[in-house]
Amino acid sequence: MKKENMNNKGFSLVELIIVIAIMAILIVVLAPQYLKYVEKSRVSSDQTTIVEFVNAMQVLASDPDITLDSAKSYKISGPDSNDMITVSSDLASLLTQEGILDSTTIANSKIQSTAYKTAKVDLTLTYDKPDPSATNKMWFVKKTGGGVEASGQLTPSAP
Repeated sequence: MKKENMNNKGFSLVELIIVIAIMAILIVVLAPQYLKYVEKSRVSSDQTTIVEFVNAMQVLASDPDITLDSAKSYKISGPDSNDMITVSSDLASLLTQEGILDSTTIANSKIQSTAYKTAKVDLTLTYDKPDPSATNKMWFVKKTGGGVEASGQLTPSAP
């Protein structure tokens, strides 16, 4: 018997196994780096979210046209069991009434990174002395929990 045209146009099994082995090695090497990159971007996003809320609270407290109840503390807590940030209803209504944040932003704010999920960052807008050595009370944002340094003193606002 004559062998007709031996022009095979496919891959051999050995070539296919070599390609799969190379791909597996690349995945093993690159996957941890990719996961670190994703987590780092989530932390950055969470920092931006926290800073956005701190800035909104500072704008609210420093606006002379807005009267805040000095007997209250306005609180933002995060995250809950669904990783959502919880804004107290009185603070949420003030932020939306004054046009500082829209209701969609407040309702859809979510913590994504593992670092912030375990840190449980809470923000409180309080009318008090920012530290024991201070002589006057003022509105300031107090941050508890881990993460970005977000505390800041504000100029006094009328109680």
